[in-house]
Amino acid sequence: MSQHTLLENIKSILRQRTNHQFITITTRGDAAIKAALSLLSKDKTLLIPKEGGWLSYPKIPREKKIPFQNVRCHDAKIDLLDLQEKLNSGTCSAFLYQNPGGYFAEQPMREIYDLCKKHGCLVIMDVSGAIGTPLCDGNFADIIVCSFGEWKLVEAGKGGFISCKDEQLYGRLDLVDFTDPVILSAIKDNLSRLDQKIRQLTAKKETIIHDLAELDILHRNDCGFVVVITFSTPEEKEKIINYCQQNSFEWTECPRYIRVQRPAISIEIKRLQQR
Repeated sequence: MSQHTLLENIKSILRQRTNHQFITITTRGDAAIKAALSLLSKDKTLLIPKEGGWLSYPKIPREKKIPFQNVRCHDAKIDLLDLQEKLNSGTCSAFLYQNPGGYFAEQPMREIYDLCKKHGCLVIMDVSGAIGTPLCDGNFADIIVCSFGEWKLVEAGKGGFISCKDEQLYGRLDLVDFTDPVILSAIKDNLSRLDQKIRQLTAKKETIIHDLAELDILHRNDCGFVVVITFSTPEEKEKIINYCQQNSFEWTECPRYIRVQRPAISIEIKRLQQR
């Protein structure tokens, strides 16, 4: 298969998965975020979530000298009232957020999009943890960004994409496609196995929720690929960690910006190898 044909096959799949027609394959997810933020005016404010985002959300604006503000969240789920309050200032250029928040909290993407549109604010949705699910819906985002890096749903080791709903907005992006044939082949292979991977991870998540049902599992009924469990005593914490060790699950401890900003254990089921 030629490089051009491979690239077009990937884009065709992504158009179906995102409901966006205008797509560029990038070297990394961060490259997609940087490209999206390059469209913003530096005299207006970027909004990002206070938790449940990605490490680059505050890092890149600082590097680019783009002012930004945090939107309050409830265990990584966007607080719409606080978003409304920030938008009322009339100084917001865009809202960059991840769906699901922290890989575990479904965001009210329709409400977010409607609020932002009323205030002339672009919506940039990161779907690294949503591609292949109903949460990856470009009808509710002006720009979509995504990573295909380590531990992502599409895990090619490198690469990502940026897409736009509007051709005129897309035309403002100064990008060319990433064309490494090895990475493109890995992206295509991972996209072809994506539905199977999601089924496997979802089944594992359901098992964990069943096994630890008596504990405080955040947003347990939401689509997500980590399981975040809060604890209030050392005994609860130890129980969760012991369960992870007994079942060979990788885990991380919160507070963490990319998960939730309170004491919890995040069971990283998205790191499980596909079988």
